[in-house]
Amino acid sequence: MINTVIFDLDGTLVNTNDLIVDSWRYTVKKLTGRDITDEEIRGTLGEILLDSMLRTMPDIDPETALETYRIYQRSIFLDRIELYDGTKETLCAIHKAGYKIALLTSRLRSSSEKALKHFGIADLFDVVLTASDTKTFKPDPDPVYLMLDMLGSKAEHTILVGDTIHDIEAGLAAGVFTVLVDWSYALPPEKRADAPAPDAVIEKMQDLLTLLKL
Repeated sequence: MINTVIFDLDGTLVNTNDLIVDSWRYTVKKLTGRDITDEEIRGTLGEILLDSMLRTMPDIDPETALETYRIYQRSIFLDRIELYDGTKETLCAIHKAGYKIALLTSRLRSSSEKALKHFGIADLFDVVLTASDTKTFKPDPDPVYLMLDMLGSKAEHTILVGDTIHDIEAGLAAGVFTVLVDWSYALPPEKRADAPAPDAVIEKMQDLLTLLKL
C-alpha cells in the first residue's frame, strides 16, 4: 500500500521552463557569444548545473558560468515561475489523506524554499532534499534511498513523480513506483521512445489522486 509520495520540483510541481531557458540563453550568449539551442537546454534539465556548465561551455571557468547564471536567475526568479494547474489542490488532498510528502530536487535549497514559500506549499512537505544537501544526485538512486531513510518509508510503498529521464532512472533503480508527468518540457512525447519507460504517465496533476485512489 502506497503511503509516501516524492516529488521533483522544476517541471513537475513548478513551471520553471521560461526561467531556465532565459537563464541559459543569457549566460551562454554573455560568456561565449553564441545562441544555445532548445535541444541543448533540454539536455540540462534535471542535471546538476555544474555538470551542465562544464559540458555546454568547456572553455569557460565553470564557477564564472555558475555565478553568471545564478545572478541573472535570481533577478527574474519570481517573475518567471508558476505552479502547474491543480498542484496545490492535489498536494493538499494527499496531505489531508495522511500520506508522507517529500521533495527531491537538483535545485539548491535557497531557491527551492523560496519557490515553496512563494506558492504557500512549504508546510505540506515532510522532507525536502536538495542539491545543497547531498553529494549524489539523480539519476543515481542514492538520494531516493536517503529520502526513504529520512521518511522511514519503504520503496514498495512509495511513488516518485518527475519530469526528466533522471527522475525515471533514479526511481526505477530505487524500486519505487515511478510516474512521469505528461507536461514535461524535458521529455516530450517524441523523446520518450529512447528513454526508460516509467510505471505510469499522468496527463494532469489531479490524475495522481486517481492513482492513489483518493
